[in-house]
Amino acid sequence: MITSGRRAQAFPESSGHRSGALRDETTGSSPLGWRIFSLRNVGSFLLALVALYLVYRQLLGLDWGEVWASVRGAKAWLFALAFLAFYCSFPLRALRWKTLLNNIGYGTVVGRPIPSVLGLTRIMYLAWFANCLTIARFGDAYRGYLLKKVTGISFAATLGTVLTERFLDLVVLVAVVGAGVLVVFGGTLPAAATQALTAGLILSAVGVVGLLTMRRFRGVLERLVPKRFRAHYSSLTHGLVDSFRHLPLLVAYSALGWMLEGLTLYTTAAAVGTRVSIAGALVVALVGSLLTTVPFTPAGLGFTEAGLVLLLGWLGVDVPTASAVTLLFRLINYWSIVVFGFILYVFSRNTNQLKGMPAVPMRIRRSLIGRS
Repeated sequence: MITSGRRAQAFPESSGHRSGALRDETTGSSPLGWRIFSLRNVGSFLLALVALYLVYRQLLGLDWGEVWASVRGAKAWLFALAFLAFYCSFPLRALRWKTLLNNIGYGTVVGRPIPSVLGLTRIMYLAWFANCLTIARFGDAYRGYLLKKVTGISFAATLGTVLTERFLDLVVLVAVVGAGVLVVFGGTLPAAATQALTAGLILSAVGVVGLLTMRRFRGVLERLVPKRFRAHYSSLTHGLVDSFRHLPLLVAYSALGWMLEGLTLYTTAAAVGTRVSIAGALVVALVGSLLTTVPFTPAGLGFTEAGLVLLLGWLGVDVPTASAVTLLFRLINYWSIVVFGFILYVFSRNTNQLKGMPAVPMRIRRSLIGRS
């Protein structure tokens, strides 16, 4: 049961305190559109194209004719199965997010309605779309903005639950990859993959220490924050620290999500006639997910593809076939999100709301804002 003091922290900030970067789309200024076409973001796309060219043309000397032959010969039904496996992860992750939001008191029981699982899935998909087109995972903040726009609940507390998700994903991912490396690669990995795994281990350790510190010295840290930011920090801490109830269920959701990622790569490889072990496909897919966090290009574009080809090569897959698998895999988990996400984004802007989400009565919105 959440105490009355904790409930107060969960209420949204006043609308006058919105971040300047997350501008209200109803005013005609899209926070996502502004970010996509920024000079820095355009430069990151150019960097990704250069990285792809150097890897495939100069380093690997790739024959695109062989790659295209493998792609054309792929079994359509297996590729469709891979596509389905990947997209099943979105409602699963939405279920986990709904659990986190309920953990901090955002539920119908206390009169603060949140979207259905379908509605949360739509928000999450738009956030992934934003991550595919921007650097530094702007989509995570964009998700908090969208939920606040639809329900009026706290942006800072929502962002805390998103950070909790990232922490759970990272810890489970590093644990699975670490075990898989010992089984599949005999404890050794290519340099790029080793660096990604090391970074994951360091981030996991820092996250654990940070969470324990925030939990143990919560009151002290809040008093150290400047007064005008204290309410926001309190809400962020509430969303981050207090959302770890029902931990076994949260870990199960995280593990199942990563298993679907591995199944996607395994089925994609099978579609082009390549046999890799399930454990090997899981390790390659998860290391690829780590590489998508490279902050220099959107979703690690360029670096992720290079890492996947190298890792598949360590599993004994030749370069043209590994490139074909990588191309199809990224078509599923990157380019399809860019295309479908753009359609959903335009549709959402035109209707001024995300279809499938319950509208929050104005009296409830005013009540929530008035309590902040």
